Amino acid sequence: MSDEQSGRVDGAMVDGYTTLLVEPSRPPSRGGNTSAMHSHRLTIAGVAYSFLARGAKKWVFKGDSVSFDWHWDASRCYRNIQPATLVTQDRSGSEIVRGDRRSKPKLRTAISRMPASGREQRG
Repeated sequence: MSDEQSGRVDGAMVDGYTTLLVEPSRPPSRGGNTSAMHSHRLTIAGVAYSFLARGAKKWVFKGDSVSFDWHWDASRCYRNIQPATLVTQDRSGSEIVRGDRRSKPKLRTAISRMPASGREQRG
């Protein structure tokens, strides 16, 4: 492994893209997971890069080309993308902005409760 702490990817084709919910799940009646934090993971030439962002909407589709800056996490296990630097180009070469790029001040920590009183739950 090299000693570099960060890097840049320019015009790379995306092989795969997945998302994973990071915050506790909420039912649709309580607002759902539309703007909950998700871990977005891109695979480029067998190498995985990831970042945290709101929502599960894809920022990049398979077959798009992307450019971004990345840095290692503290344990050097994950290559973290800096979301502000992520630029996507579709197959025709035009730049496209996808995904929810708003920031979120803090993660959701409360788990959703059953819609009943404590006495009814014990019942």
